[in-house]
Amino acid sequence: MSIPTADAPDQVSLSHCLLDAEGSVLSSADAERPYYAASTIKLHVMLAVLRAADRGAVDLDDVVTSTRSFTGADGTTFTLGGDHLDPTHPADGEQVSVRELLQRMVDRSSNEATDHLVELVGLDAVAEAIASLNLQETRVERLIGDASALATGATNETSAGDLARTMRALVQQDGRAESTKEPTTEPTTEPVELARSVLRAQRIPVIAAALADGVDWGSKSGWVDGYRHDVAFVGDPDSAELRVLAVMTAGLAPEAADEKIAALVRELLPDVAA
Repeated sequence: MSIPTADAPDQVSLSHCLLDAEGSVLSSADAERPYYAASTIKLHVMLAVLRAADRGAVDLDDVVTSTRSFTGADGTTFTLGGDHLDPTHPADGEQVSVRELLQRMVDRSSNEATDHLVELVGLDAVAEAIASLNLQETRVERLIGDASALATGATNETSAGDLARTMRALVQQDGRAESTKEPTTEPTTEPVELARSVLRAQRIPVIAAALADGVDWGSKSGWVDGYRHDVAFVGDPDSAELRVLAVMTAGLAPEAADEKIAALVRELLPDVAA
C-alpha cells in the first residue's frame, strides 16, 4: 500500500485539447482546468532532462546506481513501496543508464525512474522547463511518494492544454522553446528523436487504443484513484498532418474514462480512428 497522492475528486469532469502541427487549437473544452496530473508529469520531467542533455549538462549515456530511496522535502530519506514500485526496475545497487531511466519513466511509467531523474536534474530544472513553454496550469512541486512534501501541500498539477503543448514541444524539431539561458552547446536533434522513440514505446496506451492500425503515435497516460488522463501525438511529427490530443478526466471509473476518451478520439480524429 502506498501513501495517498491526491484528494478524491468531488465531481465528474472531462477536459480536452486538440492541436495541429502548428500548435493551433482545433478543438478544446475546459482545456485550462487544472487536474491532479498523476503520471503525466513525467512528460515535464522528460522535457527537463532532454533540455539538460541538449545543452550538455547531462549525458544520457552516463551510468548511475539504481535506487528506490530518495531525499524528501524535509531532507530525510524515503523509500518507495507498494503500488509505487515497478517490479521490472533494476534492483538497488545495479547499474542503469540515464537513457534507460528515461525510457522506463515513460514506456512503463516507472516511479523509481522518475524520482531518480528529478533528483538528477532538480525540481528547479523541471520548473524552468515548464516556464520555457509558458505553461500556466502546470506545477511539479514534489517527488512521487514524498509524504513530507504532501504534508506541506505540495502537489503536481497540469491541464489538457498544457499537456498538449508539452507533447508538441517534445516531438517537433521546431517545437522546443528556447531556454531562458544560453545553451552551452548547439542544440541537436537527438533529444527530439529520443522523445519520439520512448513515447512510441508506450505500454499503457489509452488514446492509441482507439486508433486504426498503422497510425503513427506516441503517448503518456496517467492515473490514480479518481483521475485518468492521456496525451498522444498522432501522425508523423515531421508532417503537416500531425495532431496532438490531450484528455483529462476526474470522477470516473477507469473503464468509463477510457470509453469517453475513445469516443473523443472517434469524434475528433475520425480519419485515423479504429
